[in-house]
Amino acid sequence: MLTQYLINYLAKPKIAMNEQSIKKITDEILAILLKKNQDYGGASFDLGLNGNMVHLWDKVKRYRNLVETADKVTNYETISDTLKDIIGYSIIGLHILNDETTVNKINGDDIQNENS
Repeated sequence: MLTQYLINYLAKPKIAMNEQSIKKITDEILAILLKKNQDYGGASFDLGLNGNMVHLWDKVKRYRNLVETADKVTNYETISDTLKDIIGYSIIGLHILNDETTVNKINGDDIQNENS
């Protein structure tokens, strides 16, 4: 039984991941992220990493629920939509970390004054 499983597993076509397939995904996420940031007016940055963590937590919980109930029809987001949002919020988190004007990266509420 185990032998047959291994034979079937090894014979199964593998997912082709290469630079082109990754770029296709990241280009789509780039477009979505820029549009959403414009729609939300940059609000994703207002609460720093704490706020970003809450967004990610919500999306990860949503992802888990979608995977665990994959046999049911969803009302709004698909698994694909949710994974794209997780990547988007991860990019926002990296932006918060790299933003030199944000002093308090955890809470996002201490912005350096240009006069200081």
